[in-house]
Amino acid sequence: MNKKIDILRTRPSWIEINLKNVQENAQTIMQYTGAKKLIAVVKANAYGHGAVATVKALYAIGVRDFAVATIAEAALLRQEVAYDDFQILLLGVQDVSFVDIMLAYHLSPAVGNLSWLQEAVKSIPEGKVLDVQLAIDTGMGRMGAHSQSQVTAMYAFIQSSDKLRLRGVFTHFATADDSNQQYYDEQVANFYNWVRGANIPNKYWHLANSGSALWHSKEIDIQTLRVGSVLYGYNPGAPKLKMPIQLKNVLSLKSRIGFVHELGVGESVSYGATYTAEKPQWVATLPIGYADGYLRRMAGMKVLVAGHVEHVIGRITMDQIVISLNKEYPVDTEVTLIGRDGQEEITVEEFAEYADTIPHEISTTFSARLPRIYD
Repeated sequence: MNKKIDILRTRPSWIEINLKNVQENAQTIMQYTGAKKLIAVVKANAYGHGAVATVKALYAIGVRDFAVATIAEAALLRQEVAYDDFQILLLGVQDVSFVDIMLAYHLSPAVGNLSWLQEAVKSIPEGKVLDVQLAIDTGMGRMGAHSQSQVTAMYAFIQSSDKLRLRGVFTHFATADDSNQQYYDEQVANFYNWVRGANIPNKYWHLANSGSALWHSKEIDIQTLRVGSVLYGYNPGAPKLKMPIQLKNVLSLKSRIGFVHELGVGESVSYGATYTAEKPQWVATLPIGYADGYLRRMAGMKVLVAGHVEHVIGRITMDQIVISLNKEYPVDTEVTLIGRDGQEEITVEEFAEYADTIPHEISTTFSARLPRIYD
């Protein structure tokens, strides 16, 4: 039982991640905006792409600042990535009782109110310093200082304490990747009015998320980018907004045919018998289902077999789907569910639009049961 098992062979459905494309996307967005610094958002396991591998790939091209949502995500990076000269920003709300863990892992929490800071300093030992990021709620409505007076009070408290050090000040935009320009402009105005009123130097500012970097880079201070989705090659404004630059696809979803048979006229497949053959038809079963993140609502979605478009038929089950075939194919034939095969391609954006959602939800929904294969 000590023999190493090739897990991919035991259930051949997997995700391929092109790390070189992640690197090139990072370089492309920096060149497009003229930014000097990049904070790479790698929360939710790098949007499902694999946080450890993504951090290592971006570190190799000079990125030294990363952002996650939780302490657990950050701790994993500290444990699995051997470099000691990169910063980790915690974007989500953190319980102040975990200040000791944040200090131990050298994390920089986003802080949105004065009381959190006042409580935190009580837990910081003499001689220790907690790096903090000042979160400003200009209109997202989730967390952060909500007025100039609050921003001023927090900044003054940080400046007055030898246990706190400011690492950044930021906001997050609610409409940067859609057509509500007025609301976006209001958020930008709030940010500038409040940080300038508090006399916070612009070297600390980072307010350009992916949407801002793509569609508003001429409207805001762009020295520092804080982006996630563009690193992974997809359009955060899909399907409403068109991309102003060309990014490279990073993720492909593949499977292999596990079973092939021919349906007779009147025969059905899967739960509910929702699909019935109107003529003799070859079909194949693939070992992937909604437990892997291939959503139940993807019934009818196209797939690619030998460069040919086929479709998912019948209901998607927990562990398997059935697809149509134009002819009999051998067991173990590769099938592309997202990605390119020959002249045909299924993008993450197309997959998400079919599912009536956004690309972010698709990539983060793919479960750990799907191995990530890195190129």
